[in-house]
Amino acid sequence: MATDFDAGAKPESPSTARRAGRPRRLTIETVVSEAIRHADEQGLTELTMPQLARRLGVGTMTLYGYVANKQELIDHIATALFADLEVPDPCDDWRRQVGEYFRRFRKAALAHPSLTGLLANGRITIPAVFDHLETLLGAMRTGGLGTEDAVRLFYSSLCFTIGEVQWEAPRTHAQSPVTYAQQWHELLADLDPHAYPLLTGPAAAHLGTVSSDEQFEWGLWRIIAAEGSGADVRR
Repeated sequence: MATDFDAGAKPESPSTARRAGRPRRLTIETVVSEAIRHADEQGLTELTMPQLARRLGVGTMTLYGYVANKQELIDHIATALFADLEVPDPCDDWRRQVGEYFRRFRKAALAHPSLTGLLANGRITIPAVFDHLETLLGAMRTGGLGTEDAVRLFYSSLCFTIGEVQWEAPRTHAQSPVTYAQQWHELLADLDPHAYPLLTGPAAAHLGTVSSDEQFEWGLWRIIAAEGSGADVRR
């Protein structure tokens, strides 16, 4: 979806511009960029028009000259974040196309935690959401899946990816993966080996990696491959 807004950009804040003696300029891009920054730092539920106005150094009513209400602001945020999330080109195996899409989604969501909040807590109806869904369902249908199976697989993969990102963010992105692994090592070292023979034995080498690329790939591939195999894994 075309947009001239770069969600990854970090423009100079209004307060910095004022300290440097330059006149304040407020545009819809500036408003949305600051809203994304605020939502990424403090969570989407903490984003309010008065708080955003304070961050921008303007009165609350000034913002309503750019967006009609908070929902319109959220739509602008979603549009900006989805602008950098492209559906992979078609290939000879729908599994690879769908898998690559959710890898890209995870990367975008780890860079902007507000993206998972938008989807988990909000009702997003921007065109890009429907464009992505239509394209990927079509790829799965072309690859031989029935319509219901394609829908179920897409949303199973989406929910898995959102959950993985929310799990990973505080463990191996707010701190280093090495620190996280060391925390596991210290926790396991305090356990009684007789009471927890698996945790202190063969499982110990893997527990420090349960928030990682490897963990994400392991889970995502099993969701996709289970459907692609044609096996009925339901109870």
